[in-house]
Amino acid sequence: MRRLMAVIAFTAMAGSAFAADLARSVDALSREELASVIRLLSDDLLEGRAPGTRGGELAELVTEGLLAWTGLAPGWRGSYRQPFTMRGFATSNLSIEGRGQRLVFLDEVVGNYLREQEEFDLQGEAVFAGFGIRAPQWDWDDYKNADLSGRLLIVRVNDPGSVHPDLFEGSTLTYFGRWRYKIEEAARVGARGILLIHNDSSAGYGWQVVRNSWAGESLHLPAHLGGDLEFAGWVSEAALGRLLAGSGHDLAALYAASARRDFRPIPLGFPLRISGRHAFRTLTANNVVAEIPGTRPERVVLVAHIDHLGRDERRDGDQIFNGAIDNGSAVAALLLSARILKQHQEMLTYGVTILACHAEEEGLLGSTAYVAAAERGQIVAAINFESTPVWGPAGSVMGVGAEYSTLGELLQQVARRTGVQVSQFSMTEQGFFFRSDQFSFARAGIPALWISAGEDFASGRNHLREFFTGPYHTPADEFDPAWELESLRQTVRYAVLLVEAINRAAERPRWTRPLPFPVDH
Repeated sequence: MRRLMAVIAFTAMAGSAFAADLARSVDALSREELASVIRLLSDDLLEGRAPGTRGGELAELVTEGLLAWTGLAPGWRGSYRQPFTMRGFATSNLSIEGRGQRLVFLDEVVGNYLREQEEFDLQGEAVFAGFGIRAPQWDWDDYKNADLSGRLLIVRVNDPGSVHPDLFEGSTLTYFGRWRYKIEEAARVGARGILLIHNDSSAGYGWQVVRNSWAGESLHLPAHLGGDLEFAGWVSEAALGRLLAGSGHDLAALYAASARRDFRPIPLGFPLRISGRHAFRTLTANNVVAEIPGTRPERVVLVAHIDHLGRDERRDGDQIFNGAIDNGSAVAALLLSARILKQHQEMLTYGVTILACHAEEEGLLGSTAYVAAAERGQIVAAINFESTPVWGPAGSVMGVGAEYSTLGELLQQVARRTGVQVSQFSMTEQGFFFRSDQFSFARAGIPALWISAGEDFASGRNHLREFFTGPYHTPADEFDPAWELESLRQTVRYAVLLVEAINRAAERPRWTRPLPFPVDH
């Protein structure tokens, strides 16, 4: 017994010394080091870092070079690069017509045809499918086994909790409220196309975010294509209301019907015609992967995406989506964390994989490709950096998704060590856990979270919320030399200390509650 207690005490002291060394290394980072990666990745020369473009390839090259310069070993089968193939579709002209009206491309509708032909022209009966959700855990099924083959579905975004606090998780957006799920479900029920209804409240962002995200090339993993679904896009609520006027269907009444469990798909009594032109291609992008070996084969994955929205030559003025915060600051946090952990490699039990992934903005494609090809059983946890704060210090640490696993308990330990509180992200209604690369790992059954300094900044302003409701996914997301960057430093500190806590824990991270999303086994 005395020997066991001595071993436990020695382990605790060693862990405490490891944590203190890590914290000192973070404190020693200069402001120039904190700023350098953001400044580099968000420069106009990288043209917004879209996958399959010169800027995207430069982002891969820069990230690979920095990881090699730091001394990290190649992390993907002897290489720093994990190639994966995507199919790209770029709509140059789109017309959606119904009841003698034509909706305006970019201003009222956006979308992509998902077949490899230059011109497209499809028609189908318009059907309102409510929220477009089948979720047995909440006893909810909008489809009721209706035959929707060949139909063009019109679907609400978000989930029923957005209109009734007793449904789903109330105002907290679930996986089933995400637009990508709705497109996947439309494909599963045999629909020919889907239009997602946009308003600022239900989507959580303005039409300009939809337009900026969907006006360029749409990328897809080949495994996600096929089936009957030919078109996916968005329609503004105002345009849909105008289209329905005089049809015998009122949008408010359709919404009211969709808030009930007994809802069934409602044929709208008219066809929609979707036509246009687009370009298509097959392209390869690369995740950049590096390794810091530990004494065991299992590992923790640190991840951030290097891509952004690229360049839109149709815009007047600034055409480049530089992505300084989304996701240049997060890549800075990833690389700085890697450098510090490499300096203290001898203390690592679990190895650390550094994953700088591509095509997150297209639906987590790079991280999905990585998880599909990796040895999942050897990944004990994933820690994601996303839109890392760049302002003054905050009084808390956030772990989006930590509540699902023992990572939450370990994050509490990190908070106590650093003298801060654990806070919850205020924008839970937007479902951020399902919107960045931590979710690719969670869907594979691997405990994961998005780590960040909190929102309670010393300035008294919620800079993070201001970002997501302002410059997010616009050309205004540019590097600012005036940023204090202390919240970036905090995020690096929390990340490396969480890696240390995972190493010190008696068991590998595990789920602690039923998961409100399906897990791919």
